[in-house]
Amino acid sequence: MKKQWIAGAFGLTAALAGLVSVPQSALAWPSFAAGYEEARESSGKIVCANCHLAVKPTEIEVPQSVLPGKVFDLKIHVPYDTKIQQVGADGSPAPMQIGAYIQLPEGFTVADEKEWSAEAKESIEKYGGVTPLYADKPERSNILIINQIDGSTVPGQEFIVPVKPPDPNAKDAKVNFGKYGVYVGANRGRGQVYSNGVASNTAQYNAPVAGTISAVQTGVTFTDKLQYGLGTEATDFEYTNGTRVTITDEKGKASIVNIPPGPKLLDTVKQGAQIKAGQPLTNDPNVGGYGQEERDIVLQDPQRVTWLVAFLAAAFICQLLLVLKKKQVEKVQEFEAQKQGL
Repeated sequence: MKKQWIAGAFGLTAALAGLVSVPQSALAWPSFAAGYEEARESSGKIVCANCHLAVKPTEIEVPQSVLPGKVFDLKIHVPYDTKIQQVGADGSPAPMQIGAYIQLPEGFTVADEKEWSAEAKESIEKYGGVTPLYADKPERSNILIINQIDGSTVPGQEFIVPVKPPDPNAKDAKVNFGKYGVYVGANRGRGQVYSNGVASNTAQYNAPVAGTISAVQTGVTFTDKLQYGLGTEATDFEYTNGTRVTITDEKGKASIVNIPPGPKLLDTVKQGAQIKAGQPLTNDPNVGGYGQEERDIVLQDPQRVTWLVAFLAAAFICQLLLVLKKKQVEKVQEFEAQKQGL
């Protein structure tokens, strides 16, 4: 069943998946989801959606059923317009980055390199392969991430992950044959909110109060405290060439909005202009977005398949014998009719 989750106001204090960790790289990091005990919530939403507030499609391809130990390719397509660029941490255009979160059924693992298909090997050479989200928890090795990479280096905007199903018949097996879910979330571009709720420079900035714009300053340098993942300490980050808008309400109280480089002031934002609370001050510079998908996959028992094939073969033979018997009866009846001169 296809699900794409829209994370709005309820996602502002969550760990981000897909924001800049260092300004010079302008990368986004699905690994920030590791700050959560459960990166996929009980509602089905993957926490990456908490900071990527725009919705974009994500497409996945898996077989409907697999056999134990039979490697298959999980394909993740992250489509985006190759003509556009994301906003970097310094406000300049940067290559669009793409990344993914993958939650396989328990017991399913990434196949050994010698078992990769030629297509999977070529894909992995381009994007670098997957990484366990919870590196310190081997029992959760089924939860993986593909950290951000320049989308132009990924052929067809598609990640291919070779997956090996477990064998429930193995002596130490902890899984059973049956139907399981595969959950994937993928983003393109950077997120709009840092882990501590501070907006990034890919967010749209709005007026916090109603009043009069009393000052608009450009080329401003200011510092924000930014948190790069849940559980980490917020650090000071200095923005240069930013914009500062001062709004004075009817009581004479001034509210200052510091806007980092990236978002562009709207033409209506000028000194002396009247503005309402919540009214946009800038455009929306975000060109990326996040989407998630889930698919069911059946881990088949080979013995059941064997018995099914045997049953179908027996049913076919029975039908064939019935047809032959019917033709035989028809010939006997025709012969007797001719004998009696009918």
